[in-house]
Amino acid sequence: MGVEVRGKTIRIAFSWQGRRYREVYPGAPTLENLKQAERLQGRIRRQIKDGLFTQDDYHHYFPRTVNQGTFGAVAQRWLNSVEVSDATRNEYKKSLNRYWLPELGDTPITYLRPSHLKELVACIEWPSNKTRNNNLIPLRQVLDMAFQDELTKHRLSDYVQSKKHQTPPPDPFTQEEADAICDHLDDRMGNYFEFMFWSGLRTSEALALTWGDVDWRQGYVHIDKKLSRGELIHQTKTGVQRDVLLNDRARAALERHKAHTFLIGGNVFLTEEGQPYATEKAQRAAFTKALRKLGIRHRPQYNTRHSYATALLMAGANPMFVANQLGHSLQVLLKTYAKWIHGEADRRELDKLQMTQKYAPPETKNPLRH
Repeated sequence: MGVEVRGKTIRIAFSWQGRRYREVYPGAPTLENLKQAERLQGRIRRQIKDGLFTQDDYHHYFPRTVNQGTFGAVAQRWLNSVEVSDATRNEYKKSLNRYWLPELGDTPITYLRPSHLKELVACIEWPSNKTRNNNLIPLRQVLDMAFQDELTKHRLSDYVQSKKHQTPPPDPFTQEEADAICDHLDDRMGNYFEFMFWSGLRTSEALALTWGDVDWRQGYVHIDKKLSRGELIHQTKTGVQRDVLLNDRARAALERHKAHTFLIGGNVFLTEEGQPYATEKAQRAAFTKALRKLGIRHRPQYNTRHSYATALLMAGANPMFVANQLGHSLQVLLKTYAKWIHGEADRRELDKLQMTQKYAPPETKNPLRH
């Protein structure tokens, strides 16, 4: 333990509760300040030796360090440094403001204990495990930053783990339902949804699609960006660009839609005023209204993507090709669409059992039983 000069600062070094501390003493490294720092270091050493040094003493001697080390201060530094889109950063900020800062904001990170964090998470009435897991993401990352900055001795994020949640299986529309929806909608929305049903694009990708992304000669659209909460992001959800081949239905929808936006240039799908869509609100409203009018069971418009994926798989398309078209990994595709991938093969396996039952000789009755 000791006092040292580092650049234009004085540092007091000491060990406490198995951890090494190097705290900045306020003031320039003058002779008088060095003497005062040595006196403070000696007082801290005696208190630690006698078992009298407490968190309150630490807070009193080094208020600047403690203020910088509160959960709220670390959370703000993390928000400022995390490399995500503005939309995602805003979601993290909402989560912190709603769930974590009211309880933890002024608490020094060094005060936090696993039991405190577990109790806090358990006391919140989460609507679902998915919501719980999503809101634990910023909490864990703030705690990770505190550990990396050596503000905590242990990685506290290990004590707030996600829970398993059951993801609902895909619920695709039938081809008859898809045709009815597209026929019912007006020309602009009808073109949009026919393209969605037969391309499998994510909504965020379709709203960011430009005419320059369409290769008419080779017959594909190039996907390299998305629209997220009004922000154009030059990166896909998975961070991988891809070319989506156009079948006859998807190409025909784009051909028809030329009359509305091709001469304007820029985005393929525009509002009636010729402006890019900021959100998917208009599409969602038109889609929901069409389902209600047609008496079709409600499903989110994202299920147009599920409809295309399952149509390809039921037609016998190679799962790797389908995964590439959707922008999925093969592992995700196999997990999400296992029912449609294995359906026919499972039926054939079951038929083997039925065949053995059909041609097995009838059981011979035991005459001793009668």
